[in-house]
Amino acid sequence: MPSSPVWRKSSHPPLSVSNSSTTATISSVEAPPLMMSNSSCEPDEADSHSLPTSSGRNGERPVSPGVYQRLILHSEDMQSLVRTIMNEARNLIHAETCSLFLLDNENKELVANVFDKAGDLSEIRLPMTMGVVGRVATTRTMMNVRDVQRCPFFYAGVDQLTGFQTRNILCFPIIDNSGTFVGVAELCNKTGRTGFTRHDEQKARTFAVYCATSISHVRTSCIFCLLYRKVQEAQRRSHMAAELLVQGSQLLISEEDVCKLTNEAIKDWRYWSPEFNRFSFSPRSIGDGDAYMSASMTMFNDLGFTARYSMNKRKLASFVLRVARGYREVPYHNWSHAFSVAHFCWISLRTPAVLHGLDELERLALLIACLCHDIDHRGTTNAFQLQSKTPLAQLYSSEGSVLERHHYAQTVQILQMKECNILDQLTRIQYQTVLSHIRDVILATDIAVHLGKVGRIKAMVDQGYDPLSRDHHYLFMCLLMTSSDLSDQSKDFRNSKAIAENIYREFFSQGDLEKQMGASPIEMMDRDRAAVPKIQLDFMDTVALPVFEMVAKLVPEGRSTFEAITLNRQCWAALDEILVERGNRPVLGLDYLRDDELEEQVLERVREGKKQQHKVNCLR
Repeated sequence: MPSSPVWRKSSHPPLSVSNSSTTATISSVEAPPLMMSNSSCEPDEADSHSLPTSSGRNGERPVSPGVYQRLILHSEDMQSLVRTIMNEARNLIHAETCSLFLLDNENKELVANVFDKAGDLSEIRLPMTMGVVGRVATTRTMMNVRDVQRCPFFYAGVDQLTGFQTRNILCFPIIDNSGTFVGVAELCNKTGRTGFTRHDEQKARTFAVYCATSISHVRTSCIFCLLYRKVQEAQRRSHMAAELLVQGSQLLISEEDVCKLTNEAIKDWRYWSPEFNRFSFSPRSIGDGDAYMSASMTMFNDLGFTARYSMNKRKLASFVLRVARGYREVPYHNWSHAFSVAHFCWISLRTPAVLHGLDELERLALLIACLCHDIDHRGTTNAFQLQSKTPLAQLYSSEGSVLERHHYAQTVQILQMKECNILDQLTRIQYQTVLSHIRDVILATDIAVHLGKVGRIKAMVDQGYDPLSRDHHYLFMCLLMTSSDLSDQSKDFRNSKAIAENIYREFFSQGDLEKQMGASPIEMMDRDRAAVPKIQLDFMDTVALPVFEMVAKLVPEGRSTFEAITLNRQCWAALDEILVERGNRPVLGLDYLRDDELEEQVLERVREGKKQQHKVNCLR
C-alpha cells in the first residue's frame, strides 16, 4: 500500500452563492447551497471509511445550516464573526486550534489575531507568500499537510510566538460569491487522528462557503454603517461649522451701507456730546447701532490710529460694519455693550497714565479687542456651553474660556477679510504683536481668568507700575480690559440698574434652558430664586469694586469710576433694605427695577445716609 503523501492540495470549487439570503431574519435564514468538489484526487486508503455518503451512515457530523445561522447570528461585527468562525471550525472538524487570516489588500499581507505565550492577544502579519497560509492564498487551493516538518512551505515563526507545536494542518481559502479572495482558514492538529481526512476537506469546503457569505454580509453591513457614520459626521461638522461661523461673516454687508459710512465725514468726539470724553457719560445715549458705528470711527481717528497706520477709510468702515453685524440680538452681550466697552477704553487710552504706560500697538489692540470682545456671543455662559456640550465647547473646552476663544477667533477671521483688514499696513511683526495682544486681553474678559491673576495685578499696583516690565504691561492691559468690560457698573444708578436688568434677562433665559434640560440653574440664573440686589452686592464686593479701586490707583483720572461704583453699591444696598422693609423679600422678577418711585426712594435714602455720615465726620 502506498504511503500517504506529506501534503495534498485540492482545488477550491467555484462559488455561486447569493447574498440575498443574509437579509432575512435569523429564524428564516437558509444556508447557501453546498458545492461539492469535482477533485479527481483519490482518497487515502486509511481514510476511505470516512468518506461522506448521502445517508450519512459513516457517523460523521455533516455541516448543517445551523452552523450558517450561528455565523450570521454573531455577525454584528467582524471581530465577533471571526471568533465564531474559529470556534465553529475547530469543533466541526475536530482540530486543536483554528486561525483565520484575513487579507489586508492595501499592504498585501495576511492578518490574524493569535494568543502569544503570555496569553496576550497579538496581531500577526504574514506576507502573501509566506508559510502554508501564503501558499494557499497564492494558489487559492486547499492544502492538507500531514507532517509539517516535512512540508517545504511550513513557517515555524507563529509556533515560536505562541508556544504552540503544530503537527499537521488543514488550510483552505475563503473566496466570496464574486470570486474575490477574502482570506485563509488554518486548522492545526487533528484530534484523535494523525492528520486531517478527505471528509474533513469536504466539510472545510462547505464551511468555507458559509464563511465567505458571512464575511461578505458583515462587510456589507460595515460599509453601510461606515456610510451612515460618515453622513452623521458630515452633519455634525456642518452643524459645528454653522455654529462657529460668526454671524456677521455670513450676512451680506450692502455696498450702500459701506459707501454711506465711508463717505460720511468722521466726526469729532464733541459732536456726540460735550461730555462724551467723561467716564461718567453713558455712551448708549447717543442713539442706536448706526450712531455707535459712526462713533467707533471717531474713536479710531481721535486716537491717531487711522493716520499712524494708514488705515483705509473704506476698510475701517467695512470692519466696523462687519463687527457690528457679528453681534447677536441678545439682551446684554450685544453691539451696544461692545460699543459701551470700547467707549470706556477710548477714554482710558486718552489719559496720560495709559499714554505713557502702554505703547501704541498695545493701545491699538485694546480698542480693537473692546469692539470685538463678545462678538457672536450666544447669551449663555461658558459653564452652559460645557454642560450642553455645544460645538464651541467641543472645540475649545480643553483650553478653557470657551466663549472668549471663540470671540478671538471671529475677530481674527474678520481682520483677515481683505475688505476689513485695517492692519494691512503694519509690518508682519507688528501684525503678529497686535493679534497676540488682542488674544491676551479678550481672554482676560473671562472673569474666572481675571480672578486667577488678580493677585498679580494687585501686587503690581502695590509695588508701582514699571513701564520696563513686560509682565506689568500685560497685567495693566488686562486690568484696563476688565474695567472697560465692567464699566456699566460705574455709570449713574439709573443707567447701571437698566443694564443690570438686561444682564438678568439674559441669565434667566439661560436658566430656563437649563430647566428644560433637566438641570438646576444656579441662583442668579433662576428667575424663581434670584434676589437681584443681593447678587449685585456680592458681585460688586468680589469683582467690580476691587477692579476699579486698582484702576483708580494706576490711572488718577479714573478715580471717579471707583467713586461712582461705590455710590452704586450704596444704592443697591438701600434697594435691598427697602425691599426687606416692605416685607417683599425675596423679591423675584425684574419689574421693580423699572419702578421710578422706588428708585427715588433709594436715591433719597442714600442722600440721607451721606448727610448722616457728613455730620459724623464733622463731629470728629
